[in-house]
Amino acid sequence: MRTIDRVLAVAMAVSLAGITGCGVQSAPPAGSSTSAPSPDAPGQSGDAVVTIRDFAYEVPASVKPGATVTVTNADSAPHTFTAKDNRAFDVEVPAGATVILQAPAVPGEYGIICTFHPRMTGTLVVK
Repeated sequence: MRTIDRVLAVAMAVSLAGITGCGVQSAPPAGSSTSAPSPDAPGQSGDAVVTIRDFAYEVPASVKPGATVTVTNADSAPHTFTAKDNRAFDVEVPAGATVILQAPAVPGEYGIICTFHPRMTGTLVVK
């Protein structure tokens, strides 16, 4: 099973759990939130939020190696969050959807590109 399929399956399961109301919790467990946090809100330790808005990536200054990265697509078009050079990550983010992935474990600067919109680029700094 490809990485993108696994990520989408996890995102769908998390969404379905939220829709079906699996009980009332005072706070959702880490990684199981059905709504993406605001890009300005502080994440949990080591977590990061990327927002795709107006055909541009809004990326934090840096993320920790192996951190949970929540990618939310605020556009009406689908996008990808793809590492340019070494394919360290490659996920499709449907319009209006949120996908969760793990940042690369190796520190460095990872160029980002949307394979659907090649002029859409950015950099994910892992340190």
